Amino acid sequence: MHLVRQSCSGVRIDFQATLQSAHEAVREVIAWLDHQNLGAEECREWELVLAEAAGNAVVHSESESPLNIQATTTTTGVEVRVTDHSSDFDWPVKASLPEDDESEHGRGLFIIESLTDRVSYLRGREENVLHLQRDRRTPPRKDDDAAATLKVMTAELSACYEMLANIFRLGADAARDIPADTLAANWLEELRQLAAADFLSLRMMTPDGTQLERIAVSPATSFVTPFLDVSSTHLVESRACISRQDQWFDGSSAFDGADPLSHLHQTVSGVAHPLESGGEVIGVITFGVNKAHWEPKAAEINVVRSLGDFLGTLLHTLRRRDEANHSRLIKRELQIAADIQRSLLPVELPQSAVVQSAGHLTSVGEVGGDFLDGIPLADGGRLFVIADVMGKGVPAALFATAFRSNLHAHLSLAAEPAKLMYQLNRSLFTELDRADMFITAQLAYLSPDSLTLRTCGAGHGPLLLSDGVEVAEIGSDGPPLGVSEEYVFPQHEIHLKGITHILMHTDGLSDSTSSEVQITREMLHHWLRSTSVAGLDAWAARDSLRQMHRVYHESARVRDDATFIILARAHATLPVPCPQSLSHASR
Repeated sequence: MHLVRQSCSGVRIDFQATLQSAHEAVREVIAWLDHQNLGAEECREWELVLAEAAGNAVVHSESESPLNIQATTTTTGVEVRVTDHSSDFDWPVKASLPEDDESEHGRGLFIIESLTDRVSYLRGREENVLHLQRDRRTPPRKDDDAAATLKVMTAELSACYEMLANIFRLGADAARDIPADTLAANWLEELRQLAAADFLSLRMMTPDGTQLERIAVSPATSFVTPFLDVSSTHLVESRACISRQDQWFDGSSAFDGADPLSHLHQTVSGVAHPLESGGEVIGVITFGVNKAHWEPKAAEINVVRSLGDFLGTLLHTLRRRDEANHSRLIKRELQIAADIQRSLLPVELPQSAVVQSAGHLTSVGEVGGDFLDGIPLADGGRLFVIADVMGKGVPAALFATAFRSNLHAHLSLAAEPAKLMYQLNRSLFTELDRADMFITAQLAYLSPDSLTLRTCGAGHGPLLLSDGVEVAEIGSDGPPLGVSEEYVFPQHEIHLKGITHILMHTDGLSDSTSSEVQITREMLHHWLRSTSVAGLDAWAARDSLRQMHRVYHESARVRDDATFIILARAHATLPVPCPQSLSHASR
């Protein structure tokens, strides 16, 4: 009997294809699970599941290669992978008990599905993986949970710091007028070190949008194919662009003969990540290792994705600038920053049959510190965000970029805006404090049924709601981000029965250098009440407020960016959705 415990993030036991060896491997894994604070009953159920799974793997194995069981746990669940080497076993669409009580065929599969929450069976070229998941019935010990949470938060903070520092360095390199191909090659090697990867490839879309052109590779001998057809779904990098989703691959993936990954002459694992700018796919970055399996750290992958997105957008902007021959007409730094900032705004705000949304952003200069977003969430709800970075120009725009990256990295907290605001403050505090800057922000989570609104503010102006009779204000009780690192932000929950219109805005909507010519708080209340009485849809309301702001800023010296989001609920007059829910202008 030969069992081998391999090093991994959980436990992995390699065993020979015999029932006795499988039994010993199961006992090893269950003993490990017991040390992870799983209850006795939970361990017994996992023992039954793994006994059936390992037994099936042995019975159907057609190779002398070792089988293995790999288990990992989190604070919320248990995940187990059983690897076999069969060639003719297919997992049924739905496992059921055999009709004959004396028959054992199918009984084990039924037990496995009954005692786990999620089951998948992945067929590979030389091996197959049975993937089993189940939510924990027994919570981890408090001290273990706290230690794990602290470790995750520390890793996230470190990753955010590293990302922000590299964004500043990348922007500085671009400002030194380094040729685009040199910039790409230098930073691709930086990314390879960050990801602890063996290879990276950066491809950008050709101007006609039909091919992916190789821009830079690291090391230089990998990914020799200069161009790929974007429409080729059998190629991993092209498939990432078509689907707009990460495409993972490992030692069990079967590559097409024309795929550059098949030319690496060794077993590889990794991911192809699509690059987007302004809602348009502009390229793909592919990175990985020369191994059959790869378990990269989430924080490292997020940093590389963020920097890859930034580098891709930067190269895309440089290309467009060169093609239009604008490099001698405007300052390079401002143009790059403006294009990048616009690309971070949503192309459209999310709509539904019950609630419309429309927004507008006006920048005083080429770039600014105002930010807005509208994000559809997995639970059916929507998150609306407005933020205002202290100051103007490139520094404010860079922190707006960092705010957006951190926001999208923590969308799992969107349903609880106070928790999300706390995480944003923790992630950005060090850099904001060092730069002596701050960010005011307002988060508004709209429930899937559009009846409940949860809000949280950080030093921002109030959120306004109107039912056509009165206008209510929901204040921002917390300080701006970057002022107090451990501040716990309060959260408000509002039932929206009777509410027809909601307004979120930055202070630039009313600020001017003249105290006599400006949009006052009372004027905004009057406008919102009138809008509610008139039953304007979100787009008509946006255009109305935008026109009012234009009239006043032409009469006064406007000193700040102006950004706002309008939500209109069902009992307003709602026409067919407008294709342009977000407008943008510069002064």
